Amino acid sequence: MKQSDSSFLEKYFQRIGYTGLATPTLECLRILHRLHEESIPFENLNVLLGHVIRIDSDSVFEKLVEQRRGGYCFEQNTLFSDVLRKIGFRVTPYIARVRWQAPVGTTTPLTHMILGVETEKGPYLADVGFGGPGLIEPISLQSEATQHLDFEPRRVVDTDGGHLHQMMVGEEWRDVYLFEAKGVAPVDLEIGNWYSCTHPKARFRNSLLVAQISSNGRIMISDTELITRDWNGHSVRTAIEGKAQLKELLKTRFDLELDHFDQLPFPTPLA
Repeated sequence: MKQSDSSFLEKYFQRIGYTGLATPTLECLRILHRLHEESIPFENLNVLLGHVIRIDSDSVFEKLVEQRRGGYCFEQNTLFSDVLRKIGFRVTPYIARVRWQAPVGTTTPLTHMILGVETEKGPYLADVGFGGPGLIEPISLQSEATQHLDFEPRRVVDTDGGHLHQMMVGEEWRDVYLFEAKGVAPVDLEIGNWYSCTHPKARFRNSLLVAQISSNGRIMISDTELITRDWNGHSVRTAIEGKAQLKELLKTRFDLELDHFDQLPFPTPLA
């Protein structure tokens, strides 16, 4: 039986530890965005196990909320979109080309789902599913000015190819992803998701990535390394010595327990 909106929101709020009012305001959006990223890790474990990722609302809620797992962009932002709509926000899904760490001049596929959210302060970009350098809080789409988020300056600038989300690293602006602020059909999201979890050359088929934010900074597993970075930019990299340590880190640092963990490839092909 399909659950009510109130039951859906109650379970989601319990999952992320939110105790405030469910109101369609920018302040509520900011709080939910940060709590979501602090509570539900980005991860591609099921992709590495050979699963086809389901991104319908019921499947996503079951995995990320009921089973207390994480997921990648199509799962995370589908869930967040459902939450925001039930609260009363107007939400439009967009699809982006990831530019982070991509060689200059290459055209990357449309494989990253993001959200445009209307607020009383205008349109904002929300994205709880990017992993490593993902947004901590939503950023305005009305200005190209620098927006400061916990020592991570961001901006969205207009280019000939669309809106370019950038992050300041040191003294240099780095491209994160390129997108057009126009809605996409569900089938377009399905195609991007299908590529991401089944194409032999897709990154998530070949590389392990688990990531989460905290009040202190970011923590990430990238293939055979555990990486922690505080909000001052100080990073520590530690080698992961085998699957037993990986299993312990998933549990103790990300609160993740995986069925069929013994079948997880480690190291991954690109490690």
